[in-house]
Amino acid sequence: MPDLFDDRQKERGYLALLLAVGLIRFLNLGFLDLQAWDEALYAVRAEGILMFGGIFDQTPFSIGGLYSSLHPPLYVWLTSLSFFLFGVTEFAARFFSAFLGALTLFVIYRIGKELQHTKLGFVAAMFYGLNPFVTFQARQGQFDTSLVFFLAISILFYLKLESLGKTRYAVYAGLAVGAALMTKLFVGLGIPLTFFLWKISTQGGEQKATWRPFLLSLGVTLLIAVPWHFYMTIAQGFGNPLFFLDASAVFERSLYGIEGNIKPLEAFYFVNQLFVLFPLGIIWFAFGLYKVFTEKDRRWMLLAMWFIVFFIVFTLMRTKLSVYVLPMLVPASLIAARAILEFASGAYSNKLAALFLGGTGVSLLWASNQEWRNLAKSIPSELLRAQLPHSSAVLTFLPFLMMLCCILLLAYALYKNRTFSQLRNSILTLLIVPSFLLSFYNIVGYDQFQFNDGARDLAIFVTERQPSVIVVAGFDRNPQLTFYLEGADIGWRDDIEIRRVKPPTIRSQFREWLSEQTSNLPGDALVIAEKDKFIRYEWVTSEEVNPPDYSLVYDSRRYAVFQRLHSTNVAVNSRRLP
Repeated sequence: MPDLFDDRQKERGYLALLLAVGLIRFLNLGFLDLQAWDEALYAVRAEGILMFGGIFDQTPFSIGGLYSSLHPPLYVWLTSLSFFLFGVTEFAARFFSAFLGALTLFVIYRIGKELQHTKLGFVAAMFYGLNPFVTFQARQGQFDTSLVFFLAISILFYLKLESLGKTRYAVYAGLAVGAALMTKLFVGLGIPLTFFLWKISTQGGEQKATWRPFLLSLGVTLLIAVPWHFYMTIAQGFGNPLFFLDASAVFERSLYGIEGNIKPLEAFYFVNQLFVLFPLGIIWFAFGLYKVFTEKDRRWMLLAMWFIVFFIVFTLMRTKLSVYVLPMLVPASLIAARAILEFASGAYSNKLAALFLGGTGVSLLWASNQEWRNLAKSIPSELLRAQLPHSSAVLTFLPFLMMLCCILLLAYALYKNRTFSQLRNSILTLLIVPSFLLSFYNIVGYDQFQFNDGARDLAIFVTERQPSVIVVAGFDRNPQLTFYLEGADIGWRDDIEIRRVKPPTIRSQFREWLSEQTSNLPGDALVIAEKDKFIRYEWVTSEEVNPPDYSLVYDSRRYAVFQRLHSTNVAVNSRRLP
């Protein structure tokens, strides 16, 4: 009886700590502006539902119909509900991402409990939940964190199905996968593929009866996902059965790469990303994955297959983004947690443990500085071309080499030392505390810098000035500006006329070109220059785009606003220049 009581107390403690970690995601969640592209794009779709309806299809009122007929709407629906409950704010746009991100911790906890015990689930959930990259993604109003929640809970139900054999878990898994397909179509297919390959690889020639729950689950998935996709195929794809393949540029993304997201590392890109985004767990995960395959435990093999399927599919694609790592981090955290707990219990030798800790230190060092990583990649290529690296590059890389040597020497000292018991007992603290500190910095520090675009303040400034015309210089669309100007640039309101002009390709022509474009505007007109959209993947300065006959009246990280000189006398201020 006392043992049971102790176990219950421990579980309550675990759950309380996970709740605290989950709530961290809501800290200052309405921080500054919505991201200039996807985050604001989905927020515009969600706000449009409140204003115009169109639950199934937001194409008629979205930004050029962009993604509205392509990306499934589940997260947009949730965001629209959030806007209805909390108002149209940055907090509301991100609420369900943070909420489902927090729930994912409890799903991981239950997976760990199902596989082994509550402590494993707790350590894995903490490892995942305190990862700075995971925290960062959970605080963005985008699809990815929600997708991971549905993928994780589907795996939990598949495990329940395997252990208990109850039909309802097949239905629950089907609902979860259906929700994943309604969040991100092609990525959501990864879990059914994982389960299928796992069944084949671990059970061989079973009787057909063992596949019936999986087929039932697949049927439920199709009932959830097919209606919307069928509707959009007819309404926007004009009945083309390959509409979603064509519209999403699946083959182009896979074979050629789009939007500049082709990485120099190619096949090694996600190996590097795992070291960068999962530095405290990657070495333990690699060893744990090896142990899973050597022991051939069927249930753990499901997690291993989950990681491998997503890793291989994303590696084979030419288009590569760091966010693609997110679904891999759930199984990686569970497998790494198992290896860490085995080490803490004395399962591995001190020498092997020293190698693990040394490798973790090197991984953390590698993840800590982008400039170091760039130099580490460039210096060998220069040497291969018989070209000596520039002295500045060598000096910049010198601190990395010195710290690397220190880590290796420490690992060697631990390797030779036989007294490891105290370190074993504190290993969880050594790994979890840095994660917490990095996540907290992510929230209170990095977020503030990353999203300080000035779009919200710009909208206030425009409202106060009430110009008759606004000319926006940049590309043909900007969801962030659309959101903060309440859809004025896409016809949602008629009290402000907004014109868009595309800049020339030659940098030296910007000022004169913009002056020509604005020469016939009324005196109260405002000219907004999107400083990141004159040259793709580059930024221009306010001075480079300031028309000769105009004065700077508002300036921020992303936007510069000008007005004709004779209209107002201004003095330059850091952000707002009234």
